[in-house]
Amino acid sequence: MNTLQWTNHWLQRSPSFYRRVDPTPLAAPYFAHCNAQAAQLLGLNAEQISNDEALRCFNGDALPSGMQPIATVYAGHQFGIFTSQLGDGRAITLGETQGVNRQTYEIQLKGAGLTPYSRTLDGRYPLGAAIREYLAGEALTALGIPCTRALCLLGSGTEIRREPGETAAILVRMARSHIRFGHFEYFHHRDDIDDLRELFVFVIERHFPELLNEAAEKWPLRLLETVIERTARLIADWQSVGFVHGVMNTDNMALSGETLDLGPFGFMEAYDPGFSPNPSDDQHRYQYDQQPDIGRWNCLALAQSFTSLLSSPTIPAGLLRLYRQTYQQHYLQAMRAKLGLQTQHPGDIDLVNSLLSALARCGTDYAGFFRDLACFEPGRGLRYSASLQSWLDSYQDRLSLEKSPPGERRERMSRVNPCYVLRGHFLDQAVQSAGQGDFTELDRLLALLQNPYEEQPGMDFYSLPQQKDSVSRRLG
Repeated sequence: MNTLQWTNHWLQRSPSFYRRVDPTPLAAPYFAHCNAQAAQLLGLNAEQISNDEALRCFNGDALPSGMQPIATVYAGHQFGIFTSQLGDGRAITLGETQGVNRQTYEIQLKGAGLTPYSRTLDGRYPLGAAIREYLAGEALTALGIPCTRALCLLGSGTEIRREPGETAAILVRMARSHIRFGHFEYFHHRDDIDDLRELFVFVIERHFPELLNEAAEKWPLRLLETVIERTARLIADWQSVGFVHGVMNTDNMALSGETLDLGPFGFMEAYDPGFSPNPSDDQHRYQYDQQPDIGRWNCLALAQSFTSLLSSPTIPAGLLRLYRQTYQQHYLQAMRAKLGLQTQHPGDIDLVNSLLSALARCGTDYAGFFRDLACFEPGRGLRYSASLQSWLDSYQDRLSLEKSPPGERRERMSRVNPCYVLRGHFLDQAVQSAGQGDFTELDRLLALLQNPYEEQPGMDFYSLPQQKDSVSRRLG
């Protein structure tokens, strides 16, 4: 860690934004896992993030020169209800460092103990939850979806009082930025315009420097446009792969357009528009088919917090249309790719919608269907149910408008439709085994998820859903 240059640009700003805080070391820490792929982004190898020096650093025992840890304050709409103060309750930002290709990464310790914003909690992160976030970050990243990633994962002998039998972990995570919609909401709803403006300029300078080339009076709208577009594309990507975040509160939405704070998430198996992995979401606010609208709702909440920066307190109607337009365009583009379509046709959205209706009726495995569909050829049927046969006839007609041969289409589809996704039952097995000190399943899952498009010998089991009649469910 001493080979990296560390800065913390928050410390150059108003102390209203943060509090200095030191990590609270875990007892008997050890490396549960190290992410060699993520380390490469920092120009490091696996040994450099898994040695004794790195362990002492990430456990908070001995921080390298330049690291000045802080916790930041923010607010947020949680399940639609505004909470005026939240903040980094179990995340401590160590600072920023520059990786390869001049990309800057902010490094956080999640689970490193109490902060001024921990409220009634202890600032610790259960090992099982940390493993879930670790694997989800790698799964989404490998699918080309922006997400925070874990550099490594520390286990320990420290018990978590509120969760008997669980031991504490520290997830060392990295992102372009951990700034949330809620950071702006905090100062806007306190009517603290000076700090809001300072935060705004800080965000522009550090994370959206391309906007500095434009007139300053245009910055607020241009920043909103950029964040709205990134958010719409992110959620379109989630929908296309069947991913459900589970807790799309505004304090869990990053301005960078990266997936942030993975708690009760899930990858949908049998296609179900009402799929929700969060048992505490009684109102089904964040289920699969609600995510696009909630993304827009969250963007509207962010835009509201920008009104004091605008020349008019009214949010331009064009901003609200921008989200839907960007989402619909990006989602349809992603679905065309999944279907192997290179050209555009006015009826494509109807083709997609009729497919989803058919998948819902027969409960077909979502990821498996698209993977199998790559092998479809006119006149050579696959073992699909009758409820999908009508759609396949329409698909065959649509393919006749394409110019590429079936082999080329199959190759394209195999590059965008994963063989392996993070299925809940395999994730549960990895967590259960790790709780007993066995990280073999974690290793195996990570290897598959980091290379999800290439079938691995002897690993067919990991491409199947949980149901006992998995083959028939997968094919419909």
